[in-house]
Amino acid sequence: MNAGTSWKGTWIAVSEQQEVDAKRIRGERDRLYRNLYQEVASDERWVGDLGEIVFDSWVRSLRPAPFTWIRDNAAGSADFVSPTGVSIGVKAVKRQVAPRPGYTAQISAKHSAEPVDQFFFLTYQIAEKRMWLLGGIDRPRFLQESRYYRAGETVHSRYVIRSGHEIYNIDIDHLVAPALWLQSVS
Repeated sequence: MNAGTSWKGTWIAVSEQQEVDAKRIRGERDRLYRNLYQEVASDERWVGDLGEIVFDSWVRSLRPAPFTWIRDNAAGSADFVSPTGVSIGVKAVKRQVAPRPGYTAQISAKHSAEPVDQFFFLTYQIAEKRMWLLGGIDRPRFLQESRYYRAGETVHSRYVIRSGHEIYNIDIDHLVAPALWLQSVS
């Protein structure tokens, strides 16, 4: 596995085949479930599916006891369950740059109600084909430490929340580092 680290997080190189697989999974899920939203001009929602693929390969490379990847009837449920029964929502978004100080992770307000014990965050540096593993956090702490943004609020100069797209946003400094988090849920 081609990987590296920086001041915050670990990155894993993404292959062309992993992107192809993620786009196929997204297409299958779009046929099964109603989309939360769609960005026709720049539809890269498959990055969330890519996050699940990379998370699965990362976990398998480090843990002999496999995590269960929930692929059937996946909408509104956990993405993975650890060998100890911890349910996990894997959240991945695309970004242009590597993580840096002040970087945040987010989930849609609709996803905040998912029946999971933990969230694990990744970000895809799309031009470099690097998936950054940012870390994990238990759901109650995430909801306590994150900031809720409602429709009309500004996250930053290029990001105003639209109605129906409300989010919870957290500084990645609140996340447990990937390796430590993995130990805690295994």
